[in-house]
Amino acid sequence: MSFFKKRDLLVLAGLLVLAAGIALFYLVRPAGVRAVVTVEGGATREISLSQDGIYEIEDAALPVTLEVRDGKIRFVDSLCPDHLCERFGFIGNEGEYAICMPAGVAVTISK
Repeated sequence: MSFFKKRDLLVLAGLLVLAAGIALFYLVRPAGVRAVVTVEGGATREISLSQDGIYEIEDAALPVTLEVRDGKIRFVDSLCPDHLCERFGFIGNEGEYAICMPAGVAVTISK
């Protein structure tokens, strides 16, 4: 008597293929991921996360600088008094966000 039947092995193989597919979906960054930068007052700007760079946001209450590196974005410089936004670090997954309240700048990751 064998421990696994042929049907059990097929179900197990199907589950392994499904798990591998889900893992690949989350590991491979889909094309078109971008950061949406919203400045208090309604101005928005989209920044692609596919190309590294430094972006100055000067039309905010306080000027801020954003850095894109390796498909992620972060606040690197702000004239706000507490600099909490700079310490937040990189964000890069859809739905994540970072905000500099004194400057009135919000960064949200979107597809």
